[in-house]
Amino acid sequence: MIETYLIYNFILFGTTISAYVYEKSYSKNNQIIFLSLTFLIPFFFLAIRYNIGTDYPNYVMYFKKIASGMETIKEPGYEFINKYIADFGFDVQWVFIFFGFFTFYFAYKAFPKDGFAMSIFLFIAIFYLYEGYSAIRQGLAVAIMLYATKYIYEKNFFKYFLFILLAMSFHLMTAITLLLLYPFVNKKFNKYTLMLIITIMFILIYYFNFSTKLMEFTGMLFPKYAWYLNSKYVLGASVSYGLAGPLIKISIILLIIFNKDSIIKKYPIANIYINFTVIYIISYILHLKMSIFGRVEHIFILYMILSLVFFLKIFKKKTRFIILTLIGLFYYLMFIRYIVNGTFETDNSVHIAPYQTIFNKY
Repeated sequence: MIETYLIYNFILFGTTISAYVYEKSYSKNNQIIFLSLTFLIPFFFLAIRYNIGTDYPNYVMYFKKIASGMETIKEPGYEFINKYIADFGFDVQWVFIFFGFFTFYFAYKAFPKDGFAMSIFLFIAIFYLYEGYSAIRQGLAVAIMLYATKYIYEKNFFKYFLFILLAMSFHLMTAITLLLLYPFVNKKFNKYTLMLIITIMFILIYYFNFSTKLMEFTGMLFPKYAWYLNSKYVLGASVSYGLAGPLIKISIILLIIFNKDSIIKKYPIANIYINFTVIYIISYILHLKMSIFGRVEHIFILYMILSLVFFLKIFKKKTRFIILTLIGLFYYLMFIRYIVNGTFETDNSVHIAPYQTIFNKY
């Protein structure tokens, strides 16, 4: 297992350092070199991984079914990529390579140059091991829509809708959810209104069984999700460090919302990210009550990351360093905990450790 910790820590810190050098460099050549490293380090380890990720066996099974012409009832973009790869005689590994490459591409394009290193650290610590290794269809759809956020800001629904269609071809629920939210996320809500919305939703979720009713409604609209109501996923999620983990996460979001006016004064587009982050925290509360909503939470997780980046940027260097250190330490501990819990030997479905490569097949 020591090799696994070394690899994942190298991915996190190696990528963050190269991103920092890229962000601070004035040399065009250095920028190209270190941006390439920032991309290639996590992509390389994702591309050569073998039998890692919750859904890895399922993706292998779908690939074989699609290659043989069997029906899978999956999104058309996902089926097309599998069929295209199979038709050229390549194996399933190229499916992971494709999804990993374009997830990084769209996410990196969305990250601001000023604050790029912070974005990358949080991206690797929070997003990489889950969406990169497990929920690859949703991960790509989320990254596509993060990139398309600029069209919400520009009030260009046509271009945003084109990206919705692209995301929908890989993960239907992600795209539909973000399409339905389009009319609301560019509005300027008072910070107290946002806090009130979170409070009301917390009461509904914890005291009026809102999570079950929402899941029942989703099952009615999309029958393929109805089976979750009779599965282990209706139980509450296991939380990090007892109540401490959820309280810290929620406190960070509340700090962002409380400083909303200062953030959007400097960075107007951050208004959209913060509105999405409010939905993220509601989804997180739903996740605590019913674990299946973890997938919904992750639709909004990249918006939370960028809200946090813009939040950190409003402080002066000394204060920013202190806050960044504390938040960075918290998410680093979450990163390590995820690796610890993600072993094949433990009774869970994470399966991202021990790290192994395609060379283990031979």
